[in-house]
Amino acid sequence: MVDKILRRAFFTINIKLRKNNNSRDATRLEYIELINKVYTRKIHKPSSNGKHCIIKHLLRKEENGETIYLFGKLAQFTYFENKSWFDIDTLDLDSQFQLRDGLFPDAVETDFIFDPRNHKFSFITKSSIAISPNPVRAFWEEALNSVKDDSEFIHVDVVSGRDFNSKLSNARSIRRIEIDLNYSNSGIGSISKKVIDEDLKKSNAKNATLVVVSKRNESINIQESDIIKGALELSEEDGEARAKIVDQSGNLVDISTSQFPKKDFFESNIIHLFDNFFDKIRSIWP
Repeated sequence: MVDKILRRAFFTINIKLRKNNNSRDATRLEYIELINKVYTRKIHKPSSNGKHCIIKHLLRKEENGETIYLFGKLAQFTYFENKSWFDIDTLDLDSQFQLRDGLFPDAVETDFIFDPRNHKFSFITKSSIAISPNPVRAFWEEALNSVKDDSEFIHVDVVSGRDFNSKLSNARSIRRIEIDLNYSNSGIGSISKKVIDEDLKKSNAKNATLVVVSKRNESINIQESDIIKGALELSEEDGEARAKIVDQSGNLVDISTSQFPKKDFFESNIIHLFDNFFDKIRSIWP
């Protein structure tokens, strides 16, 4: 069988571990330990309605005794309580039938990488794998909160693409913008983003919300506000933005960054899959 080079798509989740008593960034080893706890304890948590996720495999890529990245498989399955079953032939409840404990249907799996340096969890998506980023974010939020120490708190965000900003730019008018923020571990970005990010860190805030409402019959002018531009940029990886706009058709529409997750691509065969995957991740987040 020929190991073909294929174009592969992936989404990314931004995972951030914080301390309650300081604003120090968590170390690579602390992130590795956190993810390993979820795996070794076989933690499964809801991802979407009726679905749970779990880490099936977790391995380490090491160089010179140092863990460069974690990789493995994420599984999603239908979760239910194994109590009573309905027999469609007899139209009766069958209280005697039982599946073996721990057995769940409709499982799908996907490959992932976790980069502890940039605290990014990236997973491959394709048409045959019905796993999307917002359910994965929900899984990680619950799973990590179940294993963290009492002195820690967690932020989990889907990395969003630029389509949200394009919707704002192309709107006839922008009536309202609401931006939820939590500070990042990254120094990458515009001066406006860095100023807001550093300000949040110094204020000892876990998160912040910026609400901007237009004057009557006016549109919010984003380009004239460094605060709004910086907050929108920060929310691409470290929060969520929502807006109420009038689109080109004259319709009043609610939009959110959660509707536009960032999809990236790389090319690889199977044998070099994870190394090529990791190289692409590091090209985006050096």
